[in-house]
Amino acid sequence: MSASTLNTTSNLWKQVRKTVANWTTVRRIMSVLLFLLAWTILVQFTGQFHQIPTPAAVFAALFQLKLGVIFTEIFRSFVRVLCGFLLGLLIGFPIGVAIGYSRIANYLLFPAVEMVRPIPPIAWIPLTVLFFINIESQIVFLTFYGAFFPIVYNTMGGISEVDIRLPRAAMSFGINRMGMLWKIILPAAMPQIFTGMKVAIGITWLMVVAAEMIASKGGLGYWVWYHHTVMEYPMVILGMGIIGLCGALCSVGIDVIGSHFMKWRNIF
Repeated sequence: MSASTLNTTSNLWKQVRKTVANWTTVRRIMSVLLFLLAWTILVQFTGQFHQIPTPAAVFAALFQLKLGVIFTEIFRSFVRVLCGFLLGLLIGFPIGVAIGYSRIANYLLFPAVEMVRPIPPIAWIPLTVLFFINIESQIVFLTFYGAFFPIVYNTMGGISEVDIRLPRAAMSFGINRMGMLWKIILPAAMPQIFTGMKVAIGITWLMVVAAEMIASKGGLGYWVWYHHTVMEYPMVILGMGIIGLCGALCSVGIDVIGSHFMKWRNIF
């Protein structure tokens, strides 16, 4: 083995150790272990929660999973979440921009949006039967509704909170109104816009699970509800963990996309 190869291997190993063997990673692992320890103590040493499966029982249920079935249900839920989220983004983002940037649009659109916003998404379930004959469309509509308002309000809030000195400086260079929006306002509002997207993707997972439990048309929500009806509670908790993991992966994906659109943050 050449000296250059040894040097490369040594540098790679140092990088791995720096990434993995650091206090941040240790603290995160300790947090998980403490959670599992508290869970075990709560179940085994308190009579009130003795029927809750232990972490060991949930871990054992992991080996009883039928991979083909669970991956199919994950795929169904992912498709519904992405469809609802993308619809919420395609409709909610322009509305949020219009309300935040145009006074006329604010007068015309904001009162109606604000009036509908307090209605819980679950309350729309009976009406979706009238709007959509297809159950799949009903589920996608509920996920869209859950994503719509966080995107609208965070987009609107991000635009309204842009430092006034930025557009004033741009105006001194003679930039027009559309150029101001695309080159100054939206880039400055991106952090809050992507925060709204992360909130929205979490709510879409909440909505898709609730809708799947009611509709009984497959997906992780139906999978969890089915195992509840047959009293296989380790599988229920395992399904809850899978839902949480899927939601976390979606949030990470939004962070990755956001870092691409906010490269300017690395300058500072």
